[in-house]
Amino acid sequence: MRKKKKVLIFAVLILLILGGLCAAYFCHRCLNERPDADDLNYKNTYKPEDFKPLGITPSSVTNGRTLTLPILMYHHVGNLPSGADKVQADLTVPTANFASQVKWLSDNGYKSITLKDIYLFSLGKFTMPKNPVVFTFDDGYSDVFTNAIPILKQYGYTGSFGIITQKPGTTAGDNVYASWQIIAQAYLSGEEIVSHTQNHFDGSNPKFTADYIYQNLSGSVADIKKNLGFTTNILIYPYGHYTDTYLAQAKKAGFVMGITVHEGNLLNLDNLMEIPRVRVHGAETLQDFEKSIIES
Repeated sequence: MRKKKKVLIFAVLILLILGGLCAAYFCHRCLNERPDADDLNYKNTYKPEDFKPLGITPSSVTNGRTLTLPILMYHHVGNLPSGADKVQADLTVPTANFASQVKWLSDNGYKSITLKDIYLFSLGKFTMPKNPVVFTFDDGYSDVFTNAIPILKQYGYTGSFGIITQKPGTTAGDNVYASWQIIAQAYLSGEEIVSHTQNHFDGSNPKFTADYIYQNLSGSVADIKKNLGFTTNILIYPYGHYTDTYLAQAKKAGFVMGITVHEGNLLNLDNLMEIPRVRVHGAETLQDFEKSIIES
């Protein structure tokens, strides 16, 4: 009888161990296959059509509801990591180049405004300066807070920083994200902080349901509210990707402006959910930069 009891106990223990191993395996699969898994895979996610200029409706032109304004798009400002690939190189503007670009803008009479100023202007609540420009920085990397902000302040400029709200204080490969403390300091010193979602998910991927999109976008607003004490209603789309469903959920989450990667400087004030930008490339010469501002 005792022998049978021992065998039974042993069998139960084996089943428990096997059950634990199975649970661990499926948990691992879930974590790695969850719909929000993200690696900022720009190389395989960007598409040529992402950068095509947006159309402007005839009624917006007729009614004077357009605005010519370069919104500059940056990611990294600083030294290029050793072994960086072509995509990383394109996303990284050397500090000296950035300083030259900002100086050129200042010398040519450009005045920086924020994304919120554009929204207020569309409502008739902001007076647009002559030669306005917006500096946007995607993802919230620490190098832009360290290298770009001091240069902007030197010329009396401000920037708009899109934060992936689950990334602050973390590191992923060569990408080091600014902490909430650093972001808060920037905000208190006059920089604009906006949402870049919670985890940089690709808004055009059909695996993301409407509910997932809403929860993620509203969650990013809550994260900023928790850490900085205010509510943003401006969103920079990761990869510039969005769909009709995505736009509907963004509006439901309270967003009134969405920033794309479509090339151009002509804004449709009747459609603030599709705002174009002027991309600044890592290897771009000052002459190329000047041309992109003048001819974009």
